[in-house]
Amino acid sequence: MNSFALITAIALAADFSLAAASIARARIMKALRKSLTAVAAFAIATSFIASSFAGEFTVHQGKRYRATLSLSSVERLVDNASIAQKFRALGFTSVRVSGSGATRKVEGVWPGKDMSTNMPRQIVAVAKL
Repeated sequence: MNSFALITAIALAADFSLAAASIARARIMKALRKSLTAVAAFAIATSFIASSFAGEFTVHQGKRYRATLSLSSVERLVDNASIAQKFRALGFTSVRVSGSGATRKVEGVWPGKDMSTNMPRQIVAVAKL
């Protein structure tokens, strides 16, 4: 093998090695993002049932409410669909979530009977619409 062929083979091997490293890095980053999202979803779910509550609030049957959420650094990774699902699990219908990052707005209708409960610390304001 002449020196030109050897240099070409080494260059191709280096290119393939860089491409493989780039693909591996992308896969690791994707897995890390999924893991952080799962951790954030877990954090928001557990904090909804934690003992530190912001206060008590009463929801009335058939009324629409808007809640303003203030999320911690890890909770900010949770997407709006997951937050909407959490509010549906609490019993709200027609749930819509807007915003991104630390502040989100959640709107929904309470179809159940009138009920009072403690609010999680993430809910910083509630308004009846």
